[in-house]
Amino acid sequence: MRTFADQLDSGGTSPESIARAALDLAHPEPGLRWLDIGCGEGQLLRLIKERWQPSELHGLDPIAWLAEDLRGEVSFQHEPAEQARLPQADRVMLIETIEHLQAPWSTLRNAARAVAPGGWIVVSTPSLATLRTRLELLVRGNLTSFRPGYEPHLSPALPHVTARLLGEEGLDVKPPSYAEADVIPLTGGRTWPERVRSRFPELTSVSVIVAASRPD
Repeated sequence: MRTFADQLDSGGTSPESIARAALDLAHPEPGLRWLDIGCGEGQLLRLIKERWQPSELHGLDPIAWLAEDLRGEVSFQHEPAEQARLPQADRVMLIETIEHLQAPWSTLRNAARAVAPGGWIVVSTPSLATLRTRLELLVRGNLTSFRPGYEPHLSPALPHVTARLLGEEGLDVKPPSYAEADVIPLTGGRTWPERVRSRFPELTSVSVIVAASRPD
């Protein structure tokens, strides 16, 4: 089982640009049931609560760091995603989550089965296709987001594998999207400008996002 120390590095949050991109792909609207797997402090659930008047909010995380002011609004499961019994929901979100899991694919199947008819699931994870990752793999033999010694990240996930598993669970999978500007190699931390990212999103974005819907 993962420990508290294993996961502290993320601080229980994801970059806001990734969260917003994922929400756009979830087709939010009022009155829905939402499930956030790997909810952390509840950043995503807070955005949903403030903007879309959900009928239910569910969050799951192995660390109990959900923000205090959300405790009365969110039905929170304090347990690893790999072991959880999930409620059915209209929107199921796994935002920068599956890379932390010991059993990402069985967890993803479980999450897919929680999607109600007409509902959506959105999965984001660090992209393995960035120019920075390709160069580091060539020169050092490392994946940038999964370097030796970086314990929070366990499981690299390719988008076509994510898509295949969601499709096997009866979902209609959309083409992958990308979010968050990555660092330009050998520039001391500069990130790709939007004009370049819009032309080459796969090479220049930190996160890849796969969305899928369940037919009515």
